[in-house]
Amino acid sequence: MKARLLFLSLLPAFAVPNLHFGGTVSEDQQQYVKRYAKQKNVPEPAEMLINTDPEPSLDEGFVDLYNGENLDGWVSRGGFCTFEPKGEAIVGTTVQGSPNTFLCTTRSDYSNFIFSVELKWIVEGNSGIMFRARSKEVDGGERVFGPQCEMEGTTGQRRWSGGIFGEGAGGWFYPLWLEAHSEARNAIDAEGWNRVTIQAIGSNVKTWINGVPAANWENEEYLEGFFGLQVHSGRQGQIEFRNIKVKELPSEVAKNLSEWKDLFGAGDFSLWSRVNGDPVSVGWSLEDGVIHRSGFLPGGIVTKKEYKNFELLADWKISEGGNSGIKYRTRGRVGMEYQILDDLRHKDGKNPLHEAGSLYDLVGPGEGKSLNPAGEWNHSRILARENHVEHWLNGRKVVSIQIGSEDWNERLQDSKFRKNDGFGTWTGPILLQDHMDSVWFRNVLVREI
Repeated sequence: MKARLLFLSLLPAFAVPNLHFGGTVSEDQQQYVKRYAKQKNVPEPAEMLINTDPEPSLDEGFVDLYNGENLDGWVSRGGFCTFEPKGEAIVGTTVQGSPNTFLCTTRSDYSNFIFSVELKWIVEGNSGIMFRARSKEVDGGERVFGPQCEMEGTTGQRRWSGGIFGEGAGGWFYPLWLEAHSEARNAIDAEGWNRVTIQAIGSNVKTWINGVPAANWENEEYLEGFFGLQVHSGRQGQIEFRNIKVKELPSEVAKNLSEWKDLFGAGDFSLWSRVNGDPVSVGWSLEDGVIHRSGFLPGGIVTKKEYKNFELLADWKISEGGNSGIKYRTRGRVGMEYQILDDLRHKDGKNPLHEAGSLYDLVGPGEGKSLNPAGEWNHSRILARENHVEHWLNGRKVVSIQIGSEDWNERLQDSKFRKNDGFGTWTGPILLQDHMDSVWFRNVLVREI
């Protein structure tokens, strides 16, 4: 639950919003066109975008939002229907007389993401998944509002599970009434578990029901908020929710999905080796998208592909007193290094040129950097374009240098790299350093430029 930011395993399925338009309302859905004609949100059928994308991969890089034991990280809003943790699932139960009730994440800043949950109806009742949701005080109570991926049960003619409803926000944003939605309308398993997947990137939101494409909605109003599991008001209803997980997508990646490569996206070390070319040793592990260096001298690991001009994103956390780094434009173990360090406890934290975020031994990060302490995740960005190099730490640029400039030449001559001809200009692998301390990485993504 403490994980702050998860990036995606980039797959061809993630594409910019497609431009397949609908238009034909199914015969058995015509009645709803008239019924909802006065809702302020209701779209023109001919202007609705159609989701034709395959469901995103749900295998790697996700954070579980339910710990299987209690409701830490969640809060109930809007009513007094109940939510109880029961083993693998959270059970939501309608309480007669209660308004709609939502079990919401305490975090309220989810923006770009892939979210997935499985639900099953024990007692038939309306439900749904709020996303990018908000709340407000109304008549002394709290009202949750915003977009909701509808999950309306297993009976009835409408069958719009997977559509997007504006909860407390003007009605249907995206009804599933077109001929193009016929498969989605029939995707619900009345007896078993049903998987809901929501992908939100910028203004575009897509949904899938049991792997079947459902909604494709464009919106500029609701771009950030919390998730909420709904139990609808009524006389009865009981729903189980399990496998609740999210993978967050950074804005840098979300804008140009097809350009990025997840260097651990296969869930293994197939794109990596030891510096000498041998397979990655057992001292490096990969589990649930997190790479961990531990044990006795497993050695640094390098990409099998060489890079010169690129942008790299990575999350990392370091053990107390620990030291590591991300090296690039390398030859063997020598290269430019993005320093990873526990500044507070490691002796190198006293040297400005060796602090976390520095271009090691060459350029310090200066004052005002934002560094999370040992044991917590930090987000780094490296930009190397010809002679220009930048280091970013938790959203702030901390290093900027022009290779070959007078400043660079002076710094290089004062560094340990002064005898390495062409240092900084090489083409070479990216290296995750073994410095004999425990270090963790995740979401290591690269884009060649």
